[in-house]
Formats: sequence, C-alpha cells, structure tokens
Amino acid sequence: MIPNLHFSTEEEFLEQMQEHEHAIHARILDAVEVALLTRETDLLIAFLNDDYEMRLPITDWLTNLEQTLAYFEALEDYTKCKEIVNLTNNVKTFLGKDLDN
Repeated sequence: MIPNLHFSTEEEFLEQMQEHEHAIHARILDAVEVALLTRETDLLIAFLNDDYEMRLPITDWLTNLEQTLAYFEALEDYTKCKEIVNLTNNVKTFLGKDLDN
C-alpha cells in the first residue's frame, strides 16, 4: 500500500514522515523489488497531500536501501534485514556495481 501524507507545514511533513516511517520503508522495499522485474527507474513511494508524489529515482535506490536496513536493524527484524541485504545485492548487480562496495 502506498502511504498518503497530509500536511500544511514543514513541521507537519516531518511528523507525517515519522508517523508513516514503517510504511515508507516497506514501500521502498516493495517498489524496488517490483522495479527489478519491470525495469521501472523512478519509483512511487508516497502521495503528498493528494496532489504530489514522493518518488525514488534509481540513483537513490542504494542509499535508501541502506537507510531502510538501518531502520529494520533498529527494530531487530533480522529476517527483513536479510531480505534487504539480498535486495541490495540484486540492485547492485542490476546497476552493474561491484558487490564488494
């Protein structure tokens, strides 16, 4: 499910990001997994005020997966962490990156 954030100010936006943090990280994982199959490169992560979209371009996938891994490590959800590490390696392969970096 794609999160829908509603806010009027920057402070409210940050509150919404915090409130929907789990859903956003889960959406990043789902969107990247699907993108590897569909070759989509600009992923929809959330709707903003029903008028805009938060997107994740391919250039930011690895950085966001690192942040998502840190989030699930903090929750001690090591099953999800393993999934993220595998997905990160698949993304690196997809991008033609060295898996040791």
